[in-house]
Amino acid sequence: GELIVRRREIHSGRAMSVSTVEWSVAEKTAKPTSALEGYMWEKETQVDRLRERIPLALLMSNTKAAMMDPTRPRPRDWIGSVRRSLAESEGGFVVIPECKRMEPASGSLRRRYDLPGLVRHITASGAPAMSVNSDGVMFGGTMEDISAAREASAAAAASLDAEGGGGGGVATPP
Repeated sequence: GELIVRRREIHSGRAMSVSTVEWSVAEKTAKPTSALEGYMWEKETQVDRLRERIPLALLMSNTKAAMMDPTRPRPRDWIGSVRRSLAESEGGFVVIPECKRMEPASGSLRRRYDLPGLVRHITASGAPAMSVNSDGVMFGGTMEDISAAREASAAAAASLDAEGGGGGGVATPP
């Protein structure tokens, strides 16, 4: 029972180079032997397309500029939040809920996917952090889901704290 995931053939398809990195994109001639292998190939193709659109040097430059912009939201300390919850927990573990639109094997998980509603509920429940699956291939997510979840969690924490229903203040999950 060993699962083997093959990489796409390196020398098939068209070659691309960005800066000093060179790779090739396989054409749709090879067939994956499993669903996992198909997913990995699709994800590799998606990353290749992103590399074509935004070279690594430009991505790094934009990231540094965004970090220096005081109007941009700062990254949240999710590791610190999880560590604090772990220290306060009696059982020695912390649950980090995940928001995702669908499951590869079973399809859609909800009739109506209300991400802000889920995030508000998770925040009100006191989760130290949450995972928002943005993978479109297997889970139907988008990068916009991350921004929507961030905004909803901040609004929910502020609302609960203002109402006094946060039990001494609700921390915004990272």
